[in-house]
Order: sequence, then C-alpha cells, then structure tokens
Amino acid sequence: MPKYLNQIKALKKINKSIVTNNKFLINKEGNIKIYYAPFDYVNSKAKIMIVGITPGLQQMLQSFQVINDGKSLKEVKDLSSFKGSMRTTLIKYLDELKVNKKLKIKSCESLFNKNSKHLHTTSLVKYPVFDKGKNYSGSNILKKKILVEFIEKNFLKELKTLKKAIIIPLGNTVSSTIEYLNNKYNLKLACLLKGFPHPSGANARKSIQFKENKKNMQLTLRKK
Repeated sequence: MPKYLNQIKALKKINKSIVTNNKFLINKEGNIKIYYAPFDYVNSKAKIMIVGITPGLQQMLQSFQVINDGKSLKEVKDLSSFKGSMRTTLIKYLDELKVNKKLKIKSCESLFNKNSKHLHTTSLVKYPVFDKGKNYSGSNILKKKILVEFIEKNFLKELKTLKKAIIIPLGNTVSSTIEYLNNKYNLKLACLLKGFPHPSGANARKSIQFKENKKNMQLTLRKK
C-alpha cells in the first residue's frame, strides 16, 4: 500500500502513539482496531509457512523503523520474524520433527538467513490488532466478524497460494482457524501440522503440547 509506505518513510519519530494514529487505522468494530503495518510481502515460492495470530506492538514498531530506514517489505519480514528464545524453540521443534530433512537443509535455523527463500512467515490477520488498546490475544477470533472478514479477504489468498507448503500453525487458535478455512473452502491443504504449540516463553505448556502431538505431526509430514 504505497500511501501508507510513503507516510511511514516521512515520519520523524516512531512510537506507539504515532503508529496507532488514526491515519494508519484500517478498520474498527467495538473494542477491536486493525492498524496498517508493512507486513505485505508474500513469498509465493516458499516450502514452509509459519502462521501466528497477529503482529504485536513490538513487531509493529520494528516494521515501521525498517521501512523508515529505507529497507524493503521483504526485509521487514526478515528482520521482524520470531526473535530470541521464541526462534530458538521454534527451530528446535521443527528440527525434532525433521522438517529440515523434508526441506533438504541441515537445520531449520537456516530458514532465517541463507535459506529464507524457503520460508514465508505470516499471521491470520497480517496487520496488528488491538483490543481495548492492548495486543489482541486471539480469543474467540471466529466470533469476531471484523476479523473473520479480514482473514477471508486476505489470509485466505496466502493459504491458497501456499496450500502445498508445510504449514506450521502457532498454537490452537491458529490451528483451528486454518482448519475452519480448509473445510469451508475445500482447500485440501497438503501438510497442516495441527497441534504445533506456540513457541512463546509465555506458553508454559508448549513442551507438553509438543510431546502430545509429535507423533501425529510426524505422520502428517510423512504423508506429504
């Protein structure tokens, strides 16, 4: 969206009040507000697609800074995807499932650098969502008309483009939403790893959830 990108490039400073200004507001309904952030890049040739719920404020601020510094939409994705311990956990789980073998790479760590051509990172709602001014958690997402409409208008296109890829849904909300779309639109997704946990440090059950669903995820990968 060139209009928004030009506005971001013209900003003299970047903080929460500036990025959540009405000029970046895309839609709102009740307490829910969707703001623009430059997460538009889609790697249509990716072999693996990692899906979150929505970018949070920190990712939003960083994405504005990347564009403000004169970098590209692809670089926004490269520089804003899964930092720190979350990335470490994500790589550990992917390698344990032998996703790296499927992709014919040494480790899934390289998806975030030299093998980034294989990776597409995205969210059900690709732009930041705030609920009463705070990061939206994903609760009751399919009951929120504004979000379902956004997902069916935007994310569904990505899903159709990459339906033959290995799809990693981060957490139950993402998993059930993608299943809903798969069934409603008869997408015949090739490899959806249902039950993959969200790798966030805030998810205390992630190791348990991974162990519980590991066998089923491995079976899904073998069928691909």
